[in-house]
Amino acid sequence: MKKTTLAEWEKKYIVGPVERFDPMYQMYIRPYWDPEIKDLLQNWSLAGTPKEKAGYTLEDEALRWGSVVNPRKPTSDEAQFRVYRPPEGAKTDTSDAEKTTRMIKKAARWFGADLVGICSLDKRWLYASESIQVSPQIQNVPDELQYVIVMAFEMDYDLISYYSTYAANAATRMGYTEMAITNAHLAAFIRNLGFQAVECGNDTGLSIPMAMQAGLGDIGRNGILIMPEFGPRIRLSKVITDLPLVPDAPIDFGVTEMCNACGKCADNCPSRSIMFDNRSTEPHNRSNAAGQLKWRINAETCRTYWSRVDAPCVACIATCPYNKPSTWPHRTVRWLTDHARWADPLYVKGDDLFGYGKPRKADNFWDEWQPRKGH
Repeated sequence: MKKTTLAEWEKKYIVGPVERFDPMYQMYIRPYWDPEIKDLLQNWSLAGTPKEKAGYTLEDEALRWGSVVNPRKPTSDEAQFRVYRPPEGAKTDTSDAEKTTRMIKKAARWFGADLVGICSLDKRWLYASESIQVSPQIQNVPDELQYVIVMAFEMDYDLISYYSTYAANAATRMGYTEMAITNAHLAAFIRNLGFQAVECGNDTGLSIPMAMQAGLGDIGRNGILIMPEFGPRIRLSKVITDLPLVPDAPIDFGVTEMCNACGKCADNCPSRSIMFDNRSTEPHNRSNAAGQLKWRINAETCRTYWSRVDAPCVACIATCPYNKPSTWPHRTVRWLTDHARWADPLYVKGDDLFGYGKPRKADNFWDEWQPRKGH
């Protein structure tokens, strides 16, 4: 491959005056107004109809239309042919729940999730209804919705290392964007299968205990879900549904023991909101929920610090020893923290020895940063 000049390109492709094209003559648009080819709309409906044929089934059609999220409301003419409506009463076959679960996980990955887990809906994690009066963050979850699809989205490793700058906050914001897009796609896919779906980001219920029950990770001293694959460098979303699925099991890979031995997040917390003491069921203030045994975060001082620096702080994510790229040396250490937990203090010392978790200066950010694929 070689670069050419614009003049060379012109010489190769332009042979005379260029007439600007009117988009009304595009073949996707002409059938809507051109009587000569209007019959194409009848012979080739973009919406399609599920068939008893591999590749054209209800599930295939649901995937096709679940992959479209159009921010523009279609016109009435377009809606007739470009908005998918499942046939009346049509539902995917759920007699094999394991097969359905595999399908849903593959669809969620296709729509953008990095990892997917399933749990039964535990209503203890739904937000209290009283909050509706002061916050729009609660959606109604009908009683028949019994399953939660929890999805994790990896945040950019390099961006997080520039904490707590605007650049680092871009990783968080992109995570929320991916959550919203994937939620919309997956919810549409499930509805196209003939079932209900309530898509949630941070709203409606607590994401971390749902993710733990769905087998995605365990909670750390920093109050964040820690995953074997990405550590705490993730965002979480969920879709609640009545589609019958097979729940995953919670996992234990040594996070509690490692956090007992570590404390780097507490050492590096600029607002001193992460505690060095033991896990507790007692909240610090009204921004903590009671009843769960975990390390308590002082959410008031944490959020106050965000306001002071004008950006969310991700120091507790960046400094966590689990926050590493997925290379073989780091995967080996992760394996050891699970299978040789007695050596956790040594792993922490090694993390310090190699200088991990220190903030990177943003002086040469635009020269140094290498965005991960997809962004």
